[in-house]
Order: sequence, then C-alpha cells, then structure tokens
Amino acid sequence: MKEREVLDGIELPDDMPRLSDTDLFTNTRNWHPRLESLDRMITEFPYMYGLVRKNWTSTHLMAVGLAILGSIAGAWDLGVGELSSGGDYNTMGINPFDPDSGILQANAAAIFLTFLSGALWIAAIGINWAIYPLMRSHSLYLIAGIIAVQIGMVSVHSSNPSFPRDTGLLAALPVYISNIVMLFILTVILNRSVSETRDLHVEVHHPHPDPREQKRAERDHSLAGWTLMLFLFAILVNISAWAGAHHVSPRPPFESSRMFTYFLHLISTWTFILIFNLILWYPQFMLGNSTTTIESERSRQAGIEVSSTDNSSGTCPHCGEVSMMQMTDEGIIVAPCPKEGCGEVNPVGQDCNKCGMEIPSVIACNKCGRETSVSDVFPLEEAW
Repeated sequence: MKEREVLDGIELPDDMPRLSDTDLFTNTRNWHPRLESLDRMITEFPYMYGLVRKNWTSTHLMAVGLAILGSIAGAWDLGVGELSSGGDYNTMGINPFDPDSGILQANAAAIFLTFLSGALWIAAIGINWAIYPLMRSHSLYLIAGIIAVQIGMVSVHSSNPSFPRDTGLLAALPVYISNIVMLFILTVILNRSVSETRDLHVEVHHPHPDPREQKRAERDHSLAGWTLMLFLFAILVNISAWAGAHHVSPRPPFESSRMFTYFLHLISTWTFILIFNLILWYPQFMLGNSTTTIESERSRQAGIEVSSTDNSSGTCPHCGEVSMMQMTDEGIIVAPCPKEGCGEVNPVGQDCNKCGMEIPSVIACNKCGRETSVSDVFPLEEAW
C-alpha cells in the first residue's frame, strides 16, 4: 500500500487497513457458501465507517450539517403555522410578480424559511463541489434524481392525497416515471462510470504478475457496499418525498396531527443526506488526488477521439527516453495499440476500439528495451 501525504488536508498513513485484511463482519456463508459475497458486502460498511472516522474533517461534517439545517428550515412550522393549518389551498403558483400567486399569500416567516432553506442547500452543494471535485457532475445527477422523485410524489398526491391507497396504476404513473429516472441515474450513469473508472485505476496503478495479489487489489477496491448505498439512497429519497407530500396533501379539517409523516420525512431526509455525501466521498477517496475523470469506458474513449489538446508524454525511468504512453489533460493515460498495422490510441488497460486488442499497462522502451509500467512512467499519488 502506497504512502500518501495529504488528500484535502487528510493525512493518510501507510498502515491504513486494507479491505482484504478485514475480518468478515457476518458469517452467513456458514448457511451456504454462496452467501460469502453477502458477508463481504456487509463487511465493507464497518470498513467505510472506520475510514470516515479517521479521515472526515470539519469540512465534510459542515457539508452534511448545512444540508440537514436546510431540511429543518424547509420543514419548520413552530410559530409559523403554515403547514399545520394547511395553508390556503385556493391559491397556487410561485410567480412573485403575480399578486394572486400562492407564494405571495404565505406569511413572511414561511417565505423567509423557504429562501433560507434554499440558501443552506446551495451552500452544502458548494462545499461538496469543493471537496469532491471528481464527483461534481455526479452530484448534479443525484440532485436531479431527488427532484424528479419529489415532483413525482407531489404530482400524484395533488389528485390522490391518500396515495398509495385508492390510487390506480395510471394515477401513480408520475411516481413510476420519476423512479425510472432515478434508477437510470444511479445504475447507468453513476454506478457504471465509477465502476469502470475503478477498474481502470486498478489495472493501471496496481498491476502485479501474481494473480493472487491482483485479486487482492481488486478486493481492496471493491464497490459492493457503495453500490448497495445507491439503492438505500433511492429508497430513502422515496420515503422522504412520500412522507413530505403526504403530510401536506390533506385538506383541513384534519383527522390527526400528522406528526408521524412529519418526523418520518425529517429522519429519512437526514439519512439520505448522509448517504449522499458518502456516495460522493468514497470514489473520491479511493482515487486519491489523481486527475482521472470519473466516466464510463465508452465516454472516455469518445473523449480521447474528440480531444484537440496536446497530451503530455511520460519518460522511461531507466534511460529518460520519451515513452509512447501519454497523459491527456483529463488525467487519462493512453498508448498506441501494440497490434501491427493498427496503432490506434486508447486508454491503457482497455480494449482497442478499432481492433479489440487490449492496451497493455506495461510497455517496452524503444531505446533501452526495458519494460516499464504505467505507474513508473506516470507516478501518481493516490489514497490506496
């Protein structure tokens, strides 16, 4: 395991525990051998918890805290009465220039809390962008998924306040569509891009002639627990959106205080805020301070094809000769295809998009003939 000096102000010692050395947290494999993969997945959660305790700073906690405060400000009703009274359901709209708009009929305290909530959320997102630079676009995708689910729940509750009771399949269509959007973001965009970038990271920076050591490196960079967090995130976002919409959808007079849905909304929101930050933090921490962009293999190859900027060439560590390996401005290490007559430039560790031959991570120097790996030609600091 390589020693890393500083990552966003975090000191990472060279004795950081490896996931492959961590004892399994559960023993379901005793029931059936195939359940060992479940044990490995569950073990990743206490492992990540240990990493969070050691490596999260006040900045990480501030990002979580500001988002939680934003959710509290948005749901605060003590001394305001806008939510508990049901508001004026005869007015609607958010156009501030329309005197009949619903937002202008709310009391001043409710309007102030609405803008305060928005400001706190924006501040939290801004901190996320600063401490998770590799995950900036993915944070926007996650936010888009949250908004989509919220819109779907509000749309259904507007005509079916008791959803999911007494709600037909067609009436619940907005919820289904919004969840399809969320699942597409989590699986096709987020999970695929992070997983394929992780695979490239292991192939390029952790090559080893011993298959057992290579397998160990793959285990150290497992994303099974992180992937499970994506689905927990989707479930909690749905619970939060449903509870929030369900709390405000009934019209007065109310049959109960509706406090169950109120607190369910808050608790589920706070939980998915924490998971939201963990989803962004773990890939950033795993890939360290390298400039590698997090994207799918197909997107990475397309980016190389359309790139018009000059790549920086590496040098042989033995003789100083310029290597055929190059690094793009995005931090992607590329090399020409070794197949005779091809020469197509592709990312190292991936298949050539012209002939299908794998681009090796070890290349022989044209001058001295000695073989060097990518990590020797382009030494990059990394978390592990």
